[in-house]
Amino acid sequence: MNRRSVQVLGLSLLGLIGAGGCFSPTSVADGADSDSARCISPEEAARMADQVLELVNLERAAEGLTPVVESAILTKIAEEYACQMIEDGFFAHHEPGSGDGPAERATEQDYFFLAIGENLAAGQESPAEVMEVWMESPTHRAIILDPNWLEVGIAVRSGGTYAVYWVQEFGQPAEE
Repeated sequence: MNRRSVQVLGLSLLGLIGAGGCFSPTSVADGADSDSARCISPEEAARMADQVLELVNLERAAEGLTPVVESAILTKIAEEYACQMIEDGFFAHHEPGSGDGPAERATEQDYFFLAIGENLAAGQESPAEVMEVWMESPTHRAIILDPNWLEVGIAVRSGGTYAVYWVQEFGQPAEE
């Protein structure tokens, strides 16, 4: 029996102070094979990420916040982390082996920041669905609507237990 669960996690770090939360909607049937550990970039991944960015900025505009712009470095971090979760069979902000979280991943990629935040989701099939779930969760909504963010990287990848994985990496870069 195939089964697809829907999962969501959010974490925001300002300096060394962090707050996080987890929200797990009800599982739904007819999902992906949980034995699949191959990370695939869906054919429409770029379009889907662009739609998520557009939806994020619509939510921010509704609150009088400035839009975030896409960051190539944050996008690379998001894409690599989505694949790592799929290939290593976990769903969390911190890697099980090393314990590294969003701050360590950003630092490793030479992204120097004043603040970094991450939203994760898995199982949602469209940008509208993932944004709805994130915006219904107070933790994820707060991350999306944090006025500190200037940049974002968004990834969508297929495979693994939940079939579709979504990663948002928000950043407030440090002055160079």
